[in-house]
Amino acid sequence: MVDRIIIFYGSRRDFEEIVEQETEDFEEVIPFMELIQQYNARLRPNESGVGEDGLYHRIDVEACVVRADDYASVLEHVLSNFSNIVSLNHDIELLLIQNPPKRVRASLEAYYDNIEYKSSKYPILDRKMLKKVYGDLCENVLGQKNCKQQIISGLYRLTAEKKEKPVVLMLYGPSGVGKTESAKSISRSLGGELLRVQFSMMQTEEAHNYVFGAGHAKSSLAKDMLGRESNVILIDEFDKVNPIFYNAFYELFDEGKYVDSNYNVDLEDTIFLCTCNFNSEEEIKRILGPAMYSRIGCCIEFEQLEKTQKEIIIRAWYDKVIERLEEDEKKAIEDTDILEWFLKNVDRYDNIRLLKTKLENAIYNELTNKFIIEATE
Repeated sequence: MVDRIIIFYGSRRDFEEIVEQETEDFEEVIPFMELIQQYNARLRPNESGVGEDGLYHRIDVEACVVRADDYASVLEHVLSNFSNIVSLNHDIELLLIQNPPKRVRASLEAYYDNIEYKSSKYPILDRKMLKKVYGDLCENVLGQKNCKQQIISGLYRLTAEKKEKPVVLMLYGPSGVGKTESAKSISRSLGGELLRVQFSMMQTEEAHNYVFGAGHAKSSLAKDMLGRESNVILIDEFDKVNPIFYNAFYELFDEGKYVDSNYNVDLEDTIFLCTCNFNSEEEIKRILGPAMYSRIGCCIEFEQLEKTQKEIIIRAWYDKVIERLEEDEKKAIEDTDILEWFLKNVDRYDNIRLLKTKLENAIYNELTNKFIIEATE
């Protein structure tokens, strides 16, 4: 039997805080997989090495913790028979469960009425919070003043409308000019690591399983969104999403609801930032189609950075790389013209991500030649 059950929906970080709070007075907290080992021993006693007395002796457990990753380690029948399995050999005082698939929750609710439900709490946007988001954007993303103002304008309605559909913003323009960094900055401002979804990295079948849900052991969009740390979700390179998946986003962007074969996810008041490399809002409307375009709250164009802005980025990144080096390495780089060369040739680079990579490579190539190659000749 289980005396008390807590079902928690949300991030691993928040769940671990709940576990710590609820079990601080307990002497023993066991992981779910230990219960599964007992269950398997009952099924296959000749293979388990556990004596018959050990198989049928009931064990008192103060607390058992089921983490979201645990479901991937068990077979399908464990989910449907979850209640029987956890209490087969054990009397459990407290069962803590993170992000259970629908079958696990249904199994528990069929047998128990002593279930408590908890979830991650995300910051409520108000004007003070928006000022912080804007200030952090100005600090973390160079240039793009109009974009920053439009982003804040797009988020402003969340200060007045509670429990409404998500905010969906499309950030478009050339690569490496601040779109992804803007999303990261907003997520950090709101207190958590950004959930970043990249469909360009998936083949069609893999993407289909990810969007609509396949086996409980596989990753999925619903599972990732359920375990998000912040209420900001980046769908990177939305222009690479196969149009056959658009219907999965209609209800999500309209009502903040997402359902697949294993999970139901509530995403009201969530901030969705989609990035793409389209050149104009007209192109976005034409390629995505009216149905998807109408669900985008605002299309925000990111422009190429000016020369002076690129120079600031070069100096800042140069200083950041130099800080990591030993004193003799710093002196070796400072005696070169690497910084001067990049400042002089800044117009060669439009992609800031590529610019940072080239600068860093130049520094480490110089260190390799001086301290490795020359030292062995």
